Amino acid sequence: MMSNDMLLSESQPKVNRGRKIWFIVVLLLIVATCVLVFYFLFNKDLNFDAYKTVVGKTTETSLGRLTLNEIIIDDNQILLNATFKPVKDLNFDYQIFFFPQVFVNGKEFTVRNGGQSIQQSDKTYTIYSSVKLSELPEEQTLNLDIRYNDWNGEKKIDEPWEFQVEASQEQLQEDRKIFPVEKKVKLLDGQEITIEKVVSTPISTTIYFSSENSLLNEALHFKIQSATGESWPFNLAYPLNEEYTKWGVRLDALYLTGKSYELIPIAANGSELGSAIKIGDS
Repeated sequence: MMSNDMLLSESQPKVNRGRKIWFIVVLLLIVATCVLVFYFLFNKDLNFDAYKTVVGKTTETSLGRLTLNEIIIDDNQILLNATFKPVKDLNFDYQIFFFPQVFVNGKEFTVRNGGQSIQQSDKTYTIYSSVKLSELPEEQTLNLDIRYNDWNGEKKIDEPWEFQVEASQEQLQEDRKIFPVEKKVKLLDGQEITIEKVVSTPISTTIYFSSENSLLNEALHFKIQSATGESWPFNLAYPLNEEYTKWGVRLDALYLTGKSYELIPIAANGSELGSAIKIGDS
């Protein structure tokens, strides 16, 4: 199986060669984790029904029939599960991906769009998509306009598959845990970042941080450690704005249910950047 994660071309600013190299590295690292993440989220043995919206709508174009099965609303992330049956003569395999464009309440917040295609039979493929967002409206009910209009990030689909879906994030908002941080950390290159908060849901945990100027050192890692010594690495930061001053770094399938943790910023060389930051109850 192969997976792919890339920046949505319309919403992403032009990047220099250094940034492009960094994003290529990100793509390679995500290949190793994407399969496990989607298996976890859409595995029938795990109960995410409270966060899912079952859709079951089908749209057919000259390329084939696409059925949007279900979606999951997460913290600033939307996960989609679809089934594609291409027309007989279409050259399609598991190395081809559709990247959906998602409008939430009429606005687009996408900062990264990734996906994975899994062949189920000679004529059917499951299409998983992960749409990371700069923000989500706080309304409990979201109106989603979903357009599968991008082919492998290389060309636009002239006849996109479109779906209008109403999804609830009420249960997610109830179960979401927010750990305020607001701590400054100095990087090895002298730049300073502010770790703003950690947000954890039953689906994922995200660390949000920002800087006054565009970050030059993008290879910033974190580690969260529990009171019992169990730790989880956060290695794949992504920009949340075109100025590269707001960032998120997410770890899927981690839900922080304890009262307190330690957050440790780590440089690319593995060294810790200062002392551990306490988050949660003292």
